[in-house]
Amino acid sequence: MTDDTPFLEIRNLTVEMKGDAGMIRVLDDVSLSIRRGTTMGIVGESGCGKSMTALAIMRLLPPGFQITSGQILLDGEDITKASEARMRQLRGNDISMIFQEPMTSLNPVYTVGEQIAEAVRQHQGLDTAKAEQRAIEMLKAVQIPGAEARLGSYPHEFSGGMRQRVMIAMALACQPRLIVADEPTTALDVTVQAQIFALMRELQEETGTAIMLITHDLGAVAELADDVAVFYAGWRIEHGPASAILRHPAHPYTSGLMSCTPRLRLGAAASGQGPALLEIEGMVPQLGKMPSGCRFAPRCTLADAHCRSTVPVDTEVEPGHAAMCWKTKAEVLA
Repeated sequence: MTDDTPFLEIRNLTVEMKGDAGMIRVLDDVSLSIRRGTTMGIVGESGCGKSMTALAIMRLLPPGFQITSGQILLDGEDITKASEARMRQLRGNDISMIFQEPMTSLNPVYTVGEQIAEAVRQHQGLDTAKAEQRAIEMLKAVQIPGAEARLGSYPHEFSGGMRQRVMIAMALACQPRLIVADEPTTALDVTVQAQIFALMRELQEETGTAIMLITHDLGAVAELADDVAVFYAGWRIEHGPASAILRHPAHPYTSGLMSCTPRLRLGAAASGQGPALLEIEGMVPQLGKMPSGCRFAPRCTLADAHCRSTVPVDTEVEPGHAAMCWKTKAEVLA
């Protein structure tokens, strides 16, 4: 169930934090949009701004961080101007977030049933009995065996994969129109990952929910995402359809990320002669110490003097696919 109308639009979003010498930009003029019923994959190294974007959407930025410009439009409503009371109405009801580590996100002193039912009572006005029934339905939906019996279990009584399913159940309990999934399968084995991805696809098809999937796993992007946005050092440096970006990455950083992804080839694996795993030299620049020009230039093998001195602009590669790179149409795509 897809719709070409953007449900979430981020326009020129800038987030800053207080530093010793003044304000430091964490997100710099970021724009992207997610259509109804589709999945947007957000990829990039740690420290590039992926989770900060998610927290900005939820209006849950850490102390000292603030949105200083731009808009976040949720179905046309600019939630950067919404009151905290309005955000409490939206969170859980219209927007839900699956956090990276469920053990630190679930409250250890409440049962999982109580935690799921609380969101339903708060946002949908159900009484205790109906909220409990809804919690059972959601535990069944995420394929937790013996849902009725596990309703009274505490988070520590579940495995990591089951806790993540509980987090997904909580996120979906009120049938939100947008799910922000921040590394939803971190530290889970591949079997559990596959089950969770299948569940997310199934639920999306049934409800038309839009999903923002934040991940380091390009395999997950290939499997789940309709569109992709690549982040680097607070910039959104490439965006477009997942099929186009995975086939023909237009930014050297995106190409580098793909080169870092292990690929199993049975013949090479058996002979021990498989290709060496490449890496991107260097590190993501520290906040407040961004280089002039392109922020990726110090790590880029294609960079020249122009790249190092001049901030790049979006260059369209094909309709809907663009990259912030001076080399996009020359060396990168040659």
